[in-house]
Amino acid sequence: MTSVRHSLGEGRTIELPGESLHVYETGPPDGPPVVLLHGYLTSALTWRDIHPVLAETHRVIAVDLPGCGRSPAPSRSDWTAGRAADLIAGLFDALGLSTAAVVGSQMGGSLAAWFATRHPRRVSRLVVMAAGALGESSANLTLYRALATPGLGSLLARLFPYRAFTRLWAAAHGPDHRLDPGPTRIYHEQFRRHGQAMTRFGLGVRLSYGASYDALARPLTALGIPTLLLFGDADRLVPPSTGERFASLIPGSRLILLPGCGDFPQEEAPVVVAATIKEFLTEPE
Repeated sequence: MTSVRHSLGEGRTIELPGESLHVYETGPPDGPPVVLLHGYLTSALTWRDIHPVLAETHRVIAVDLPGCGRSPAPSRSDWTAGRAADLIAGLFDALGLSTAAVVGSQMGGSLAAWFATRHPRRVSRLVVMAAGALGESSANLTLYRALATPGLGSLLARLFPYRAFTRLWAAAHGPDHRLDPGPTRIYHEQFRRHGQAMTRFGLGVRLSYGASYDALARPLTALGIPTLLLFGDADRLVPPSTGERFASLIPGSRLILLPGCGDFPQEEAPVVVAATIKEFLTEPE
């Protein structure tokens, strides 16, 4: 597991006002920057097979969001998508990024889109993958709220068995995908240690979009940023119709449905995903 955990290198922790974020930087320091944002229950580790390809031409910054990976638990409890986007803007400032391409998966995909609507001049290109923020299958918000509760959430996460976690994890992937046990164990251990903090952050971001996601949908219609949408056609959590809704809202966006993929395209089809993103980031406008 050690080799998997450190496949991105050691990284460094960036101190921001009120919070700290751990980041991993690869590729040429003077290359065009691209920022990678992961989803709920994962970390920057989810980009382990993507960042080497992008780093051939780009300065790649993979972020551990609050409470995930090596980033400490967030100090505040009242998270919203707006506050999360402002945190990313602060990270841009700390890294000296006036603008960058932003790639997000799952929760990180919706956060990337939200960030682009709030800070459009700071996003050169946008990639959204498997983001459920415009529609997803039924989610157990009661469980999420319990997990986000101080005390109770930490207890529930610590007691969550590996076998049950693996079953749920497998169900979020395409039907023919075989889980890599190394990252799966790391994600499970991360959840046991930081599940309450991770859920508190993720639930706050999710609820910001409103019951019908109108808070995100409206500003997307004015987005003038080149956008690539990658969704799995076998995703049981975020159906292809969600990708189609993103495509209908974002002017000029391009939707690609990945055959056989579930909710984790970057882990299920890394060769195709890495090549597709790299082509998108390097093609002329």
